Order: sequence, then C-alpha cells, then structure tokens
Amino acid sequence: MRWLGSALVLALLAAVTALFLKTSLGNLALFVPPYRIDVSVNLALLALVLMLAAVYWSARAVQKMADFPEQVRLYRARREEVGGNRALVESVKNFLEGRFARAEKSARAAQSSSSTAGIAALIGARAAHRMQEYARRDEWLENAERDAGVETARLLTSAEMLTEQRENDAALSAISRLQGEGRRHIHAMRIALSANLQGGRWDEALKAVRLLEKRSALHPVAARKLKHAIYRELMIAQSHDPAALEAMWRLVPEAERQLPEIALDAARLFNEAGTGLGRLAIEAIEASLQNPPSNWDQSSRRLLDEYARAQAVPARNQLERVEAWLQQAPTGATRAALLRAAGLICLREQLWGKSRAYLLESLAAESHPETLLALARLADAIDDGEDSAAYFKRAALGFATSPHFVSDSPPLWRGQRDLGN
Repeated sequence: MRWLGSALVLALLAAVTALFLKTSLGNLALFVPPYRIDVSVNLALLALVLMLAAVYWSARAVQKMADFPEQVRLYRARREEVGGNRALVESVKNFLEGRFARAEKSARAAQSSSSTAGIAALIGARAAHRMQEYARRDEWLENAERDAGVETARLLTSAEMLTEQRENDAALSAISRLQGEGRRHIHAMRIALSANLQGGRWDEALKAVRLLEKRSALHPVAARKLKHAIYRELMIAQSHDPAALEAMWRLVPEAERQLPEIALDAARLFNEAGTGLGRLAIEAIEASLQNPPSNWDQSSRRLLDEYARAQAVPARNQLERVEAWLQQAPTGATRAALLRAAGLICLREQLWGKSRAYLLESLAAESHPETLLALARLADAIDDGEDSAAYFKRAALGFATSPHFVSDSPPLWRGQRDLGN
C-alpha cells in the first residue's frame, strides 16, 4: 500500500505543477552585460529548482566521499567485533566442554576485538591453567591486565588459580589488592579462606569462616567442620604450654565451646597436658552435655570416655554425675556409653567388681569395641589372662569391623575449592 500512496502523491504533484506552469506570471529579465536575457518566470523557477537539486546532490556526494574512510573503519570494527564475539562464545563453549586446547585457540582468535580481548584472555588463562601450562597462563593474565574493565575478574581469577597451585602468598596478595580498592566479594572471601587453610593461617581462616557464616555464604555443616578443624590446630599449637592452652580455650566463644567435637578435642588435650587441666576437661564436657541424654548423638557419646579419664575432681563426684545421667538415658547406645564411662571410672579407682558389673551391662546393651577393651584391661589388672586375651581379640576385631570406629582426627580440608557446597 505504501507504493500506491507514493504514486498518488507524485501524480497529484505533477498535476499541480502542470496547472501552475500553464499560468504565465510574466517575464524575467537577466542583464549580463552586454547581454540581456528575457525568460519566463516559470522557466526561471524551474531552473532555480534544478540548480538547488544539483547543488544538494553534489554536496551529498562530496560528503559521502569524505565519510568513506570512516565508514570503512566502522565496517571493519563491526566485523572484528562480530568475529571476536563469535570466537569468545566458541572459547567459552569449548572451556565448559573441557576442550581446553580449543578454548585457548578460540580465545586467541577473540583477541582481534578490543571489546572481547580482556574476557578472552581470562578464558585463555583458565584453559592454560587446566593444562598446567603456567607460563602461558601468566602471559594471558598479563594480556588481561591491559583491559581495566576486567580488573576485578582478573584478580579473582588469578587468586583462584594460584590457590589451586598452592601459591597461597601470591593468592592472598591478589585478594588484598582487590579488597584494598574497597571491593568485597563473597567468592574472594572463599578463595582467601582456602588459601589461609592451606597456608596454616588459622586465625585468618577463622575470621573468614565467621564472616562467610554471617553472610550465609557457607553451609552450616561446612562451617562447623571448619571451625572444629581450625580450633584443633590452634589448640595443638598451644599444647606444649598449659597456660597458653587454657588461655586459648577461654578465647573460644561459649556457643562453639559447647560443640561436642570441639569439646572432645579440648578435653583430650587437657587430660594429656595434666598439671591440673583436668578440671577444664570436665568443664568442657559437662558444658557440651547440657542437653538431656535422649538428645545426645554419637559425637556427644564419645565425650563420655574422655570424661572418665579426667581426674581433677573426686571419682565419686564423677560417678554420681554419670549415674544421674543414667537415670535419664534411654536404652540403646547412649545408655551403653554411660555404663562404659561408669565402668572406666571404677576401673581407674580399682573398684574391680563394680567396674565389671557396669562394663558387662554396657556390653549387653551394645557390643562396642571400647567396652571390650575396657573389659580386657580389667581382666589384665586382676591377672585373668584367659579373659584378657579373649577380650583383647574381640576388641581388635571390633575396631577393625565396627562402624562405630571413626577417626576422631579427620584431616583438615586443605585445597577445598567449593566451600559453599
């Protein structure tokens, strides 16, 4: 319909022009000494219109010729940008597919466009890092440094790759540069946490865990395990000095001191240190066992054996506390653990008969290798070699096959990459 409307407008314009030209408006005299030219007004107007049209189109032609180099430059720039975007998409696709050599090759092709050069350099650096081509990785990072728009991404990428390579000082330096510019990122804090854990910077790692936990950026289970591991390392570092160990324990927040796994590690170190620190072991264990025995889990039950080892208070007081817990304990593993603790306390005080009664009752409730080991020690103490050998054998088999035998000192999460999962 548009062409029809244009045709009608042109036809109407031609009709109006024809009607206008039929009317003679007079003559126009042009003096060009020594000549005089007489033309009609209509012809003069037509000539003027044609002259204006010629001037206009001549000016347009000159402008087009002047703009031609710029148009060529823009065309080439657009072509390079389109090519760079395609190469960048291909590079990212290959990287996600695990085709790192192809990803690096596509990233090199994406360097043709300035708009994609920085991002492509980071993809190339990651691809080279995955292939353990660290020299090429550093070259890619140097290329990315030329693009100020990807500075944050470059620092984060560099820190993450250096952490994976266990160059923790360099990784923390990159994180410090990022944070020094007032830019704080959750991912940067995760990288810093991993680097501090690998480098044994326990105080800094603990700060990072608390900050990530505060921002809900770390799973509660992961945060609890990390705190446990960090506090263990901090307490072991002070275990040679009882006063420093006690001071370290006092710095632990009350809520975290009540965690069974942390209280267990602390109680073990207190009992091993001696010099009156057994009272701290008892305090730590009793604070962690404030809940009713029906709510105790396996971590809480493991505290009872360590409770029996502590000797800072009279054994009668400990035994009374265990018997009070027994009155509230349900049948099953918790009751068996309490009976074993009572038997161990009596064994320590050389109350052979009472110890045997508690331990046999515990064994009847649950066949646990720790109970068998305690019975073996009891039989050995009263010179019952036959029972001692039998119980030692059963305890050894139990430790080898029982699902209850779990290492109390799991390794620290060194090199953990995704701490949020």
